Amino acid sequence: MITLTTVDGLTPADCLAIGRRLCHPHSEFQLEVLRRMSGEMSSSTPICLWHGGGALLAWAASHEWRGMQTLEMFTDERHRGRGIAVALSAAMYAAGVLERDLPLAVFAPLTEEIARRLGFEHVQLFSHDWKPVA
Repeated sequence: MITLTTVDGLTPADCLAIGRRLCHPHSEFQLEVLRRMSGEMSSSTPICLWHGGGALLAWAASHEWRGMQTLEMFTDERHRGRGIAVALSAAMYAAGVLERDLPLAVFAPLTEEIARRLGFEHVQLFSHDWKPVA
């Protein structure tokens, strides 16, 4: 099941799943979700969730970063390669969260590939130290 919400709209169980197993450790997004869960902050970051078998299996989110929209995602290791990330990205685009005409920052080569498959032309891949990849 696909659901579109915001980080503020996440259930405690979804926050824990993202914070503990569905995020790169110490990433900005992991910290955002954990800080929201602890009540330290509020976040209107749009996030699309994929639940299956009673558990959160994947998410995709977007916010503004350096004047660009972003596309970030994470899929549970056991469920990768099934098109879940593509479906979540397409759902975010269909909901109007992502705009094809605006520059899009991504942080993984697979995310760049997905964005291009969805018709985004102005895609910039950044490394984990936030520098553009040539």
